[in-house]
Amino acid sequence: MKDLEVIRRVEIFEGLDDKELATFIRRSKQMEYKDEGVIIKEKSPGGMMHVILEGSVEVRKKMADGTEKPLAVLPEGSVFGEMSLFDGHPYSASVVAKENTSTLTMFRNDLMDLSITEPVLVLKVTINLINTLSGRLRKTNENLVSFAALRRS
Repeated sequence: MKDLEVIRRVEIFEGLDDKELATFIRRSKQMEYKDEGVIIKEKSPGGMMHVILEGSVEVRKKMADGTEKPLAVLPEGSVFGEMSLFDGHPYSASVVAKENTSTLTMFRNDLMDLSITEPVLVLKVTINLINTLSGRLRKTNENLVSFAALRRS
């Protein structure tokens, strides 16, 4: 099964045994999106995390003039929407399928239920997500420092 091969390589599932992985998958929903289909709309209510099983997506941010600026293209195996999974806040950017795309989607309510029945599993995934978010924040900090240096030049 190709999806399972992808899932095993996803950073947030590192250290999960087969039983834990199967439990997480059972509590998630597989969703399908057509090319250019909107997966997440910026400022819409949050509460879902997606793992790209197949395809790719583009993350877009609305600018002050109303246009959308592409921020990143995320390939198969990438995770997005994870911040709102935990804090429940609206999404900070839009995400659009760049081709037909399939995701494994975890809803906030399902994660909260899972935290009661499988706390060790949720702790492992949470620690992995924290590591992922920390890496992204470090990269953003580096980019900001580089940007500030360019502006001074």
